[in-house]
Amino acid sequence: MNYMKSVSQAIAYIEAHLSDEIALEEVASEVGYSSYHFHRIFQSVTRNTVPEYIRGRRLTYAAYDLFNTDLRIVEIAINYHFSSQEAFTRSFQQRFSISPGQFRKQKDMKDTLFRVMEKKALDEVGLRHLHEGVTLDPAIISMGELYLAGMEVRGLHSDQIGELWRSFKKRAAEMDRNRERDPIYYALIELAGTEWEVSYIACVEIGETGQTPEGMIDRNLPPTTYAVFSHKGTVARIQDTFQYIYSTWLPKSGKIRMNQPEFARYDHRYLGPLHEDSEFDIYIPVGPGIT
Repeated sequence: MNYMKSVSQAIAYIEAHLSDEIALEEVASEVGYSSYHFHRIFQSVTRNTVPEYIRGRRLTYAAYDLFNTDLRIVEIAINYHFSSQEAFTRSFQQRFSISPGQFRKQKDMKDTLFRVMEKKALDEVGLRHLHEGVTLDPAIISMGELYLAGMEVRGLHSDQIGELWRSFKKRAAEMDRNRERDPIYYALIELAGTEWEVSYIACVEIGETGQTPEGMIDRNLPPTTYAVFSHKGTVARIQDTFQYIYSTWLPKSGKIRMNQPEFARYDHRYLGPLHEDSEFDIYIPVGPGIT
């Protein structure tokens, strides 16, 4: 049976009723299963129970409302069916490592898990990627200082990023006269400015005393612990990988995302942005969770 299609239909139903009371029986009935059987299917496919998924999506929408509306926190809590503002605050802080009040005060969002703000729901293609294109249990590694230099654009627009990489690769050898035949590239993502801008830096590793060529920028990342996920498939599916990381793995991991940039590391396994067999690693800075 096509469980992916059934779960995708169930998710669409949930998304349409996030501000309503949602019973497991209703969702199961919508796709033609018993509650018991459907609960097992849903958890197997999404890595979340139905209540976990509903609560997570409501918190995502609540985060969006906190940042984009003037609704009071208690109103947002009621709109998304939390029993009280206190219960909402506990759930919000557990998921995002920041209180709703602190979240609302953020201007540059540097202390916020910005990717959980995405409203995009899982679809059938995204569910398949979850099972075939991302490491579900990451490696946890500690790295020393990392010195990077490269070229930057603001935003995640594919055309600009493509042009950035074409320009950067022409100049990358200026920073390393002993470059490997198959060089390792990095894509560093950080938040900047007062308008929640995303800075995307195409870069390579340099020595601590290396000179940064004119027209390039450098970044010194301090010793950090990272959760390392492998992404397989086209770059177009990377948002599904990030959605799993931030919406499913991180809340259940007992860890919090640290206030450091995340980055992708491209080695010989990367075959290009459109290649279905491309593979690269994503490094998420993490630390112990709130106790």
